[in-house]
Amino acid sequence: MKSRINKTYILVLVALCGIFSACSHEDPTLFGKESDGFYFGYDSKEDLSSTINFADSILTEAKVGYVPIRVKLLGHMSDQATPIKLKAEPVDGYKEAKVTLPDVEVKAGEYETVANVAVECPEQEDTTYAVRISFEQADKSMKDFDSFIIYTKESYEKPSNWNDGYYGPWTADKFKFICKTLGKTGFCGDDSYTQTNRYNPTLIYAVRQLHKANPDEPVAYDIPFLDGTLFYDSYSQPDYWGDLQDKYFGHYDGYGFGTLASSLGVTTQNEEQVFGSTDEAVLKESNKGAVRLMLENYNNKFAQGYSYWGLNSAFSVPMIDGIDYDLVAPAFWTNSLTKPLVEKYYGTYSEQKYKKMLQIASREKGSGFKPFLLFPVKLQWDDATMENVPMWDTDANIDWTYYGEEVIYQFYQMFKREEPSLFPDNVAEPSVSAKLKAKAMAKAKVMSKRGK
Repeated sequence: MKSRINKTYILVLVALCGIFSACSHEDPTLFGKESDGFYFGYDSKEDLSSTINFADSILTEAKVGYVPIRVKLLGHMSDQATPIKLKAEPVDGYKEAKVTLPDVEVKAGEYETVANVAVECPEQEDTTYAVRISFEQADKSMKDFDSFIIYTKESYEKPSNWNDGYYGPWTADKFKFICKTLGKTGFCGDDSYTQTNRYNPTLIYAVRQLHKANPDEPVAYDIPFLDGTLFYDSYSQPDYWGDLQDKYFGHYDGYGFGTLASSLGVTTQNEEQVFGSTDEAVLKESNKGAVRLMLENYNNKFAQGYSYWGLNSAFSVPMIDGIDYDLVAPAFWTNSLTKPLVEKYYGTYSEQKYKKMLQIASREKGSGFKPFLLFPVKLQWDDATMENVPMWDTDANIDWTYYGEEVIYQFYQMFKREEPSLFPDNVAEPSVSAKLKAKAMAKAKVMSKRGK
C-alpha cells in the first residue's frame, strides 16, 4: 500500500512539474496581474545594445540614423492602448550620443512594439559615443532588461584589398572622396583593369576639377599616375601645360604622360610643382631628372628584349642644350654582345663622348630626337643555341629612309663631321638589302597606324 501511495505522489509531482514548465515557456501575457509592466524584449542581456556606424552611409551622407528597439509588455494583454515613456541617460566613459526618442505605445490587444530611436551623426570621427535608453516608469520595468545602450560612431577602416599603386596611400578623407566620386564603396574589389583604366583616370580628372574650382587651396588628394603597363589610354592634358612644358618635356602625349609622371613619382598633388612651374630653373631640374629616368628606362627595356617599336613607345623627353645631364651608360653600347656592333661606328664608350653625341643629335634632329635611336641594335633569342644573338634592328629607321645599320652610319657621319678625333676613321657605308627595307617599311606603316 505504501508503495502505491508513493507512486501516486510521484505522478502528481511530475504532472505539476509539467504544468509549471509549460507556464515558464508561455507568453509574458500569462504572468499575473501584479506583474503588469514592460521590458526590452530580447533573449539575453548581451543583446541589449546596438552600434550604428555612419561610415556605412558614406554615399547618402546621412546625418541621422535609426535604431529599432523591441519593447514588450508583462502581464495580461490589455484591451486599451498602453503608452510607455522612454528616457535617455549618459553612459560612463563615453561622450553622450544625441538621440530623439519616439512616443511609444503598445496597441490594444497587442503585447509588443518597436521604438525607432533617431540617432544623430557624431561630431567627431573615430570617436565612439553612447547613450542608455531606459523607462521613465522604472518601477514597472523588468530588472536586467530595463535598459538598452546605443553606441554610435563615424569610423572608416582601410579595405584589406586597397592598392596604393592605384590610389596612393590610404586616408579616410581620400576614401570618402573616392567613394563619392565613383558612387560605390566596394571599388577595391573590382577587377584590376576597371580600377586602372576607369577609376584611376576618373579620379585624376575629379581631383583636377576640384582644384580648378578652388585654386587658392592646396590640392586635396594624391592620386598617382599609372605607366603604360597598367593604363592603356591617354590622360587628358592638364590646364597648366603650355609652351614651357613643350620645351622641357616635349609636346604633350597623353599616352606617354602616365609613364613619365609615374617614373618621376608624380601624383595629382605635386604635378604642378614638377611640370607646371613657370620658373625655368625648376623646369630644368625636372627635365634633368626625367632625362636620367628616360635613359635608365631604355636600358631596362633593352635588357628585357625590347627592340625599336617597344623603345619608340616608351616615354621620352627632349634634351635641352646647356643642361649638364647626369648620364647613364647606354646598355646598347656596353653590353658584351652588341658592343662590337656599336664600337665599329662610335669607338670605345666614354661619358664625355656620349654627352657630345647627344648634344649634336639633339641640335640636329630637334625635339623629336630620342637617344635610343643612336643604337639600332637588338638581342634576338635563338631557340637552337638557347642564347641571345646580337643583330641590327632593321625596324629602326630615320624618316622611313634609312634602316638598321644605315641609321647608325648616318649618325656616325653627323658626329664625325663635328668631332672627327672622337670617332673611328674609314668606316664604310653599310648595305641593307632591298628586301629587308621593304619588310621594315611595311611594318613601319602598320605600327604608325596603331599610333606607336
